[in-house]
Amino acid sequence: LAQTQQQQQQQYIPIAAQSASPLLVKASSINSYWWPSSGDGGGLLGKIHAVQHPTNCSDPSTKFFVMRSKQDNERDTRGLSAFAHAAGSHMLHALTDGDQFKKYGSRILITDNKLWPMAKGCANGPETRECYFEPFSSCQFSDVDDMHSPNAKVLGDVNEEYDRTTRTIYTSHSMWFRLTNKKYSWTTLPGEDKDHSHRTLLAAGFAYYFRPVEWLRKEIHERLGRSIPIDLNPDRTVGVPIRRSDKCHGHNITGSASGELDCPPLGIYLEGVKKFLKFDPLIENIIVTSEDKSACDEFLVLVNKELPTIRVVLNVGDVQQGTGSGNKIDAYMEGATNANVIASALTSMHMHMRARYFIITSKSTWTSTIAIMAREYGFASEVSVIDIGRNTNTFSNIARSGCEDGVRSKTVTNW
Repeated sequence: LAQTQQQQQQQYIPIAAQSASPLLVKASSINSYWWPSSGDGGGLLGKIHAVQHPTNCSDPSTKFFVMRSKQDNERDTRGLSAFAHAAGSHMLHALTDGDQFKKYGSRILITDNKLWPMAKGCANGPETRECYFEPFSSCQFSDVDDMHSPNAKVLGDVNEEYDRTTRTIYTSHSMWFRLTNKKYSWTTLPGEDKDHSHRTLLAAGFAYYFRPVEWLRKEIHERLGRSIPIDLNPDRTVGVPIRRSDKCHGHNITGSASGELDCPPLGIYLEGVKKFLKFDPLIENIIVTSEDKSACDEFLVLVNKELPTIRVVLNVGDVQQGTGSGNKIDAYMEGATNANVIASALTSMHMHMRARYFIITSKSTWTSTIAIMAREYGFASEVSVIDIGRNTNTFSNIARSGCEDGVRSKTVTNW
């Protein structure tokens, strides 16, 4: 499997770089597909992969943690990063078996086979998460015990305790998750959580979740080739992922999640770019993306008027469907199929990993996820963030500053 992943990565890089070290391979992928490898990359990402791929899925000693869909799964309004956030937290629960790793070991996280809203009408696989992403595990849903079996337990809520010797544990239908306090215990690294990086663990979880399947890798590769100039220097690039539409209070987008913030005026984004330019006059590029076409177009007018010498880099072919919610993303724009929307969104994430400076709203899980991934796996030598829509939890602190800001005891999120 590790060899297969390496071969998959190599087909998207120049031939001259294929025998080079992983760092040179990454550096040669400015405008082509690159993603950290779970199978042969080692580290936390490799450790997650190893746990999730046991030697024998049918062995009675192999224990499972089944992440169930919401009861009304077809109307689940969560977007890509919200699903990933929840899955990462459930994965920590599984890896630590609810903070009991030292006594009981880890469980294999696996999903049910219910319809995933964003995979409805999938032409490239099942109508589940696996339409777009590699499976969580080499084990199948058929390997777990039926929920009515004496070897299974269905949790009534996220904090319900259970017998750790039970082979299969099913989550409740809730969109929430149990908080894990000993996040690093499953790694067997010495020390406690305070001795290790929460950000690195967060990013590894997202990197594992967002491993695209072959058709999507190819699609992202082609879109990056159309969008990213070959001479783009990540250290001289600002990323502006504008999250608006259904994220804003007072929107009237039927079927989308309710708004969560007073979306900052586009002029505030521009002021952030100007502050970075004052700090670093060597900046040459701005990567601008948004699911909201009108916001993107209006921002481009501002940039062209006030910063005419800066090169603007856009996600060429972006659907810009006008919502980040997951249950009806194909219904807001003619031709906006689920597959095109997912490919557009993931291409935007990959593009922003080629930036050094960011203007984000940390009340958006999406833009916070982009910042965290850029900090850990990005192409630039460092990352700086200006947050113009601040949230007040550990996740947003890590996105904004790269660290937890001393609020570990007040954390309200796992991942």
